[in-house]
Amino acid sequence: MLKIFTIITLLFVVIDQAVKLIVKINMNVFESIEIIKNFFYITYVQNEGAAWGILSGNRLILILSSIFTLILIYFCFIKGNTLSKVEEIIYGILFAGILGNLFDRVLYGYVIDYLDFNIFNYNFPVFNIADICIVIGMFLLVFINYKGSVKNGKNNS
Repeated sequence: MLKIFTIITLLFVVIDQAVKLIVKINMNVFESIEIIKNFFYITYVQNEGAAWGILSGNRLILILSSIFTLILIYFCFIKGNTLSKVEEIIYGILFAGILGNLFDRVLYGYVIDYLDFNIFNYNFPVFNIADICIVIGMFLLVFINYKGSVKNGKNNS
């Protein structure tokens, strides 16, 4: 039961934590390595908040909200439900993202961010693989639920 979910979660958590450890060991905070000129950099940032630094300095609130979210998702959407392989993959990706950033907050007191993009002269906030997992997981959940409601005639638009 939930074999794919567990494998996907572990795989992405290991990748996320390995890359963060490589960045932490080999770079100084705010050090930046240009990968694609004027577009993509690896920049080591220690984010004490959530997305865009929201709730910065509120480590306990962020830890507790992550734990609460994991518990809520598991008991409301995963445990006791028959999930398709696609749903297991999506929940695995989402879980991995939440766990990856949770581990950082517990271990270091901040999240290690490093993916830094400059798009049309806008320096997008630095992020990491766990953040990507959260965004993709949420997007895919919304998409498959919307698709399912349209397919079942539940779309009232």
